[in-house]
Amino acid sequence: MASGAEESGDDMVVGRTNTSEDRTLLLAINGDNAPGGYGEDFVLNVSTQGDKVLVSTPHGVDAIHAKGTVSFATGGAIGTIPAGNGIIAQGLNGVVGYVHDVARDKPLESSVGAGLLGVGGANAAGVFGSGQNGIVGYEQATGRDLAFEAGQKAGVLGRGETGVSGDGANGAGVFGRGVPGVQGQSTGGPGVVALGLTGLVATGTGGPGALVSSTSEQAAVLESTRMAQLLLVPLRIEGPLDLKRSTAGELLTTVWADKEQRDKEIVSLWFCKVGGDPTQSNWVKLA
Repeated sequence: MASGAEESGDDMVVGRTNTSEDRTLLLAINGDNAPGGYGEDFVLNVSTQGDKVLVSTPHGVDAIHAKGTVSFATGGAIGTIPAGNGIIAQGLNGVVGYVHDVARDKPLESSVGAGLLGVGGANAAGVFGSGQNGIVGYEQATGRDLAFEAGQKAGVLGRGETGVSGDGANGAGVFGRGVPGVQGQSTGGPGVVALGLTGLVATGTGGPGALVSSTSEQAAVLESTRMAQLLLVPLRIEGPLDLKRSTAGELLTTVWADKEQRDKEIVSLWFCKVGGDPTQSNWVKLA
C-alpha cells in the first residue's frame, strides 16, 4: 500500500499522512480549458458523500481540522516563537458558518462584510464563545487593552465609544440576568443613562425595584419640565396600619373611600417615624 508524501516534491496521497519541508499552495487560475472563466465559486471543497459516513467512534466527522503552532523557546538567537493561528481567512467575510439545517444565504453574506459571520438556527447560536471572556469585541479605532480584558469575566466583552450596543427589534435591546441583572459604573458621569417613552422600568421580585445610593451627593435627582418630579401610586388601603410591616423613613400614599364625604376617594400622604409591625410602627399624616 502506498505511503504518503515524505518530502517536498513528492505526490500527495489521499488516505495517508503527507509531510513536506515547504509550504503548499493551491491557486485557482484561468486556464485554456476554461475560456468562459472559472467554473465554480470555490477553490477547494472538503465534505463527506451524502453528508454521512460511518465511523468507528461516537463522533461526527469534521470537514477540516486546523491547528497552528504553540509558543515555544528556540534556545537560539530567534528567541521565543509565538503561537500560530488555526485558520486565517480574508474576504468579504473572513469566515462564514452555517448550522446544518440552515440553507446558505448569499445575499446575507454579501450584505454583512464581517471578520466572522455566523448563522444559527431556531435552537442553535449564530456565534458561540466560551472562555474567561466568551466574546471580545473592539470598535475599530479603539486600541486593545490587555489589562482590561484580564480583569473581566464576561460572556460578551466590548470596548469602544460604546462598549456594547443592543437594538431590540421585538424585545429588549439588552437583557441581563444575574446579581445584579445590569450593572453600570462610571468614573466621570452617570452609571446608567436611560432614554425612552419610559426612561427606566425596574421590577423587583424579591427585593426593591430600584436601589440607588451615592457616596458623595444625593442618591437621586428628579427633574421634569411639564409634570411633577415624583409620582407615588397610592395603595388601596385605609391607612398605614393595614401594612404588615413598616420601616422608619418610608413615604406612603393611600387611597380610600371617605364615608363622611359620600364615599369620595381621598388620597393621603404618610411618613413613617418608627418602623415595625402595626403594633409598633408610628406614622405621621402629612397630607
